[in-house]
Amino acid sequence: MVNKRINIIIGIAALLAMAFYFNSGQNEESISKSLDLTTVKVLKGNLEKKEEYNGTIRQVDKSSIKSSLMGVITYLPKEGSVIQFGEVLYSVDGKPVVLLEGKIPYYRTLDMTSDGGLDIKQLEDSMIDMGYSSSEFVADEIFDESTSNMLNALYMEYGIETKSEITPAEQIAINTKRDELEIIEENISNGLITLVQVDQKKKTWDDSVEDAKKESTAWQAAKTEIERLQDEIKELPFQALSEDTRTARKENFEFDIQEQERIQVKEAGKESGIDADEALIIENAKTAYENALESYNEGAKQEANLEKAQEELANLELLAQSETFSPTNALSLKSPINVGSHVVKVGDTIVAGSSMYTSSGIAREVTFNLPARDQGMVSIGDNVVVKLPTDKKIGAVVRFVDVVVTETNNGSKVIEVILDVVGAENTETYDEAPVDVLVTSEVSENVLYVPVNALIALAEGGYAVEVLSGGEKLFIAVEIGVFTDGFVEIVGNIQEGQEVIVPR
Repeated sequence: MVNKRINIIIGIAALLAMAFYFNSGQNEESISKSLDLTTVKVLKGNLEKKEEYNGTIRQVDKSSIKSSLMGVITYLPKEGSVIQFGEVLYSVDGKPVVLLEGKIPYYRTLDMTSDGGLDIKQLEDSMIDMGYSSSEFVADEIFDESTSNMLNALYMEYGIETKSEITPAEQIAINTKRDELEIIEENISNGLITLVQVDQKKKTWDDSVEDAKKESTAWQAAKTEIERLQDEIKELPFQALSEDTRTARKENFEFDIQEQERIQVKEAGKESGIDADEALIIENAKTAYENALESYNEGAKQEANLEKAQEELANLELLAQSETFSPTNALSLKSPINVGSHVVKVGDTIVAGSSMYTSSGIAREVTFNLPARDQGMVSIGDNVVVKLPTDKKIGAVVRFVDVVVTETNNGSKVIEVILDVVGAENTETYDEAPVDVLVTSEVSENVLYVPVNALIALAEGGYAVEVLSGGEKLFIAVEIGVFTDGFVEIVGNIQEGQEVIVPR
């Protein structure tokens, strides 16, 4: 298109030049009047040569909005409208569902008893953006009183049922739990035994066993000594002693044996280690310990029951005053949406999970095929220009450049390039529409340039521009460079700011 325009201009300019040369008797003033000329200044700056490719603009994030509620549809947005964050997606039985910004789907009921999580922070961030928080509030992962208050403000604005006071059912549950606490506390106060007392019973048991072992040791020691003395007597006949000496030693050994036997008699019943009396003492001590331990464990169990009941009471009291966020109250999406075609209509009865209408994100992307020979011209992050069907130009950024070369039906080798449109809010009506993609292929920096139609083709070849200097018209030969957006680079005996004649 540009080349065609240039050829027409050059043709006109050639005719003008010929008229200038072959009709030299016509004065400059009459020429100016007949051709209706104007002037522009020679400019200086950067010129970018752009290559033009055919592309397609299309919607992204196409989906379907599904109901999280069951009932009768009472509100649907208009087809083609845009739903921003904080606006109502639909209503069922008069209950609105609000669009909130977020990447995490809301999957659980949230209140002041909920464990911390990123979904809580996401909810708080959304309410901050919607203006429901105080200036000093900072979003975190904890659902607390501040979160509850923000929810209450949101619910009141959108007509969602709010937590206004403790219900009779909630009060009954609280009272019942309080009664349970009193019973547990009474049981603990009546039968609690301390761990110190348990340890004392265990020590009594251990001491009785140790005492029995000590007495058993005395009996065993006497038995061992008797056996040693008997062995000594057996060895006497084989020792080199006089008969009198042997007799005397035997009598001493026998006397010692009698003494050890008297010890055994005193420790009668210790052959097994522990006698009946000691066994009874040990058993009684063991039973006392086991009873104490059982009592302590029961007390510990009661204390655990007490702690659990206290926690349950605290949760009931929190729930009674906390707003509750249900996943049915809102839908989290990464961007506002365009409303597509309705699947249902107001007044229809639906079940949860039913499709309400089609949708897409407000973002738009452009795809085009870049000839393989030109693949070095674009890189991810590059800025390019997209010309819409209305000839309006918008910006875009290269998001994807394929590394695989494919072959089209006509045998051309191309690579796919995807662009993210900048300012997509001006392109909501376009989907699968043809566009032109303008990619910079050459840049001339700090050059002189004029409008393309200021060029004059000379009869002898080359180009010139007609300038006004001191009230006179002069033709100055120039060399041309980059053409772009109706301008052309010129090089010659010419300066920035000079007046150049351009046909109107």
